[in-house]
Amino acid sequence: MEVQCPQCGAGVNVIEGQTFLTCEYCSSAIYIDKSQVVFHFMLDPTIDQPNAEASLKRWMAGSKTVKGLDKEVVVTKTEFIYFPIWYFKLMQNGDEVIKIQPASPTPIPDIKELSIPAGNLRFYNEDDDGNTAIQEPHVLYSSAVEWLLSEGVGVPDITQSAMVHIPLYIFHYKYKDDLYYAVVDGVSSKVMTAEFPSKSELPYLVVGGGATALFFVEGMVLKFPEVLAVYIVTALIVILAATLVAEKV
Repeated sequence: MEVQCPQCGAGVNVIEGQTFLTCEYCSSAIYIDKSQVVFHFMLDPTIDQPNAEASLKRWMAGSKTVKGLDKEVVVTKTEFIYFPIWYFKLMQNGDEVIKIQPASPTPIPDIKELSIPAGNLRFYNEDDDGNTAIQEPHVLYSSAVEWLLSEGVGVPDITQSAMVHIPLYIFHYKYKDDLYYAVVDGVSSKVMTAEFPSKSELPYLVVGGGATALFFVEGMVLKFPEVLAVYIVTALIVILAATLVAEKV
């Protein structure tokens, strides 16, 4: 990256990790205060598209989605982008804290919760200029700082600021007649989505409500020890019904 010499205004190249520089034009000594210099980083992917899709299918086979989603879904389109985020290092109560703010509009709130491995960051360079997968930021640095201030973070707490482009795989898919999309982090393989075919809660509520009603009526009508045997039979029926619902939903 390049910073401007405060003495003569010339551009001075910065090598990663440098704190003290000397301007090659006017010989001024320059100190890089990371709380004031905004760095520009790239985060390269550690997984390829097939592995990202495999992570998506494992998530689809999980407990949050409708049964059989991973087998019935049809992936209609796949994209790979470098999404821009504002990356802040803060000192709070003696501990270093990382805060992330999307630098472009996105409906995926989980992006703020991503873990960015600092050891994998590299400086943005000239070879990246022609990469069409890199998305331009639309959220200004000042707006990102205002967001931090609204969260109770003071400007003196910021020890380093950076624009980071993170690798994301976007999968557009169709389930029955509805269209959805999910985002897979190209580093951690975390799946993020705002909307997806989720399990219906109604069948579970019907089973649970029916079981409660049966136990209540049996407790009111029958006496011990007869009610104990009826409770056992009822519990077995409820377990069977719950198992059937879990297999179908």
